[in-house]
Amino acid sequence: MVRGAVLLFLWLAGAEMLREEQVERSGFCSWKCMKFVQMWPASFCVALGPRFDCVVPESADSWTIHGLWPSNVMNCCSCWHLFPSDLMDLPKQLAQHWPTFLNASSFKFWKEEWQKHGTCAGCMEALSSPSKYFGAALGLRTTYNIDGAFQRAGILPSCNHSYQLQTLQEALVPVLGKEHQLQCVTDGQARQVLVQLKVSLFSNFSAGCLEEGAWDFSPYRPCENQRRIFYFPPNQKNPRDPCP
Repeated sequence: MVRGAVLLFLWLAGAEMLREEQVERSGFCSWKCMKFVQMWPASFCVALGPRFDCVVPESADSWTIHGLWPSNVMNCCSCWHLFPSDLMDLPKQLAQHWPTFLNASSFKFWKEEWQKHGTCAGCMEALSSPSKYFGAALGLRTTYNIDGAFQRAGILPSCNHSYQLQTLQEALVPVLGKEHQLQCVTDGQARQVLVQLKVSLFSNFSAGCLEEGAWDFSPYRPCENQRRIFYFPPNQKNPRDPCP
């Protein structure tokens, strides 16, 4: 009888392991890469529609987090909600490094990012809770430090000076590797303005992951090589036109 119970236990354990492996293969954790996306606050409001109330706080003078997005999946678990208590140790850091520039609640923004993307990242142990997911993104901002890379290369925000795409890319390669994408918007004076940067990561957070046919959640487009790129300084008083 004991032997039978042991065999039943082993069979059930094996079946559970097989089920978990099949689930991981078949859907919830099927993504290969994820995009870590950072935003330049000074440019966010430039192409924003007039129905949105755009605000750039005084503290927003460095690159901020837009999101950590597993590839080709979204809204993986509608019942996995985010609560303020999930982020008890992180609000100050998130407010500084992952703010919203719309005149809305920061927690609402974080809640939307968690629902859309965090629930899909939760299949990884390192991202398996809201605190792990948001904490990991904060750590990635330090690892993939755009401010430091640009400053070392002498690339500074300016209303008058513009840059070639190659110049910006070469400054970022030592930090981000070659597989990154700079994204731009066009302002009212037809200037190409740097607004966002995306780096593709493996599940171990190293850069360089490539995946064909990956969805693009962003409203922005890759910066054009043929046009010079402006890197505007923040203008809290006039965020929609920081360099009139």
